[in-house]
Amino acid sequence: MKMTSRIGHRAMAISLLLLLAVLLALASSASAQEGKFFLHVGAGYSIPFLKNLNDELAHQGNAKVDPGYSLGISLGRTFSEMPWSVEAHFSTVYYPDFDYKNTNDSFVGKLRHYNYMAIVRWSVRPEGKLFKPTIGAGLGYGLTNLISGGGKLGAPEGVFTGRIDSEVGGNVDLSFECIYYAGMQSKRFENPFLKNVDTDFIVNNAGDPLEDKFYSLDFRVGITVWLKPRMGQ
Repeated sequence: MKMTSRIGHRAMAISLLLLLAVLLALASSASAQEGKFFLHVGAGYSIPFLKNLNDELAHQGNAKVDPGYSLGISLGRTFSEMPWSVEAHFSTVYYPDFDYKNTNDSFVGKLRHYNYMAIVRWSVRPEGKLFKPTIGAGLGYGLTNLISGGGKLGAPEGVFTGRIDSEVGGNVDLSFECIYYAGMQSKRFENPFLKNVDTDFIVNNAGDPLEDKFYSLDFRVGITVWLKPRMGQ
């Protein structure tokens, strides 16, 4: 149990260090001429893919995990006279509750997912106004909670994104985005705090630890706000 807790603390430390590294990179590029900071916020629909969890729910006679609602926030900066930008990205997703019940474990599943990413983005038409498509890719860390207070799965993740921005006035763009999050490692759902089971991990119907790899496809509508450059730029 203590070891699992240390793993969780280590994962959070890695996530914070990743965000710090990206923010330092953004700050170091602040002296570039014509570079701009931006804040992007998007909300929408998330379709999860967790094969082993869905197989276990099907074995229990339940439906698979239903799609949920997602929120993503990014702070980024463009580079001078280049179609590239870099951003620190955070997102969270809430999926509908479901019943998890077998001979070993029984609880109400409250699937939640959080990730912390560094994304590099390329603008297809940097000169555009009404139609500004961008594509991006990045790496980071994802944390999936299967139940409130327990059932944690943490692993590195990759992200691929395509977004279309359209200027709607001043320094604000309206955006439509498709994002694919891909877990890079299969992990078991650690369970150090759940009180109604005897093990430190979620158990499937066969009595083995429930392992899985998180994937999701998200669709979001949002806004991009272009922030004023620092004084002296």
